[in-house]
Amino acid sequence: MSKELQRFYEAEIVKMNSHPELKAFERKMWDGKINNSISKNYKISLCTTCMGRLSDLSVCLLKNIEDNADYDNLEFVILDYNSKDGLGNWVKENLMGHIESGRVVYARTEEPEFYSMTRSRNLAFKVASGDIVNNLDADNFTNRGFASYLNMLANQQTDRAIFAKGKKMLRGRLGFWKKEFMEDLCGYEEDINDYGHDDWDLMLRAWKIGFRLMFFGGTYYANTGSKKHQTGNMKVDNWKFTESRNKYMSMKSIIEGATKANVGREWGKGNLIKNFNEEVIL
Repeated sequence: MSKELQRFYEAEIVKMNSHPELKAFERKMWDGKINNSISKNYKISLCTTCMGRLSDLSVCLLKNIEDNADYDNLEFVILDYNSKDGLGNWVKENLMGHIESGRVVYARTEEPEFYSMTRSRNLAFKVASGDIVNNLDADNFTNRGFASYLNMLANQQTDRAIFAKGKKMLRGRLGFWKKEFMEDLCGYEEDINDYGHDDWDLMLRAWKIGFRLMFFGGTYYANTGSKKHQTGNMKVDNWKFTESRNKYMSMKSIIEGATKANVGREWGKGNLIKNFNEEVIL
């Protein structure tokens, strides 16, 4: 990639920022009021995708399981995206009891050479069995009671919901009703690859068709403080370039009218082994 191409993307983004199509839809936000009692405990899937992130996952996952013990209808989905750091062995040594109880689902693919945020999350959300699917990065702590709070938000907004930390800093904690993620949005856009703007593309498309952002704020967010950048396992590791490229692609697509991703092709495809003994073809 060239600096000249990056400058082109950046210049085009500045131009597109004022395009009427990007201002034509309301970015709906929850008003923070709890109007509905909790009438249902929805099944929630907290999904983590990993390629070479065992050092973070081993610190966070067991703590997150403990901190959400108050909410029964919950699973943690671990999507091993061809990790080479012994993730599978660690899961066998530490999580088999949770797998047997259904609290944890572990799925591994050995196909990819490089990490893709969009494709890996599409795979994880497809494997998940929850009514709600929510991404949880490997280095994230949910803090105590997150799943219960997420269920409270779901009872306030039973459709067309975006579940996220907030509208400014998403921190990889984006979630949806699974049915709407699959049918209305058609997943993460897999043309957006390497680092940057994957969550924002999805959220903007959701806003464009009338979704409402249900935020949980910083109370339910912390991380390990790891300085390891996610680009280490990506095909292109220049994150400033890929973020500009991805933002340009996303904005151009939305201006042209896109609300669904991956138009004209199958998405979230892969061969997985689930819980070490079940073959899953997506």
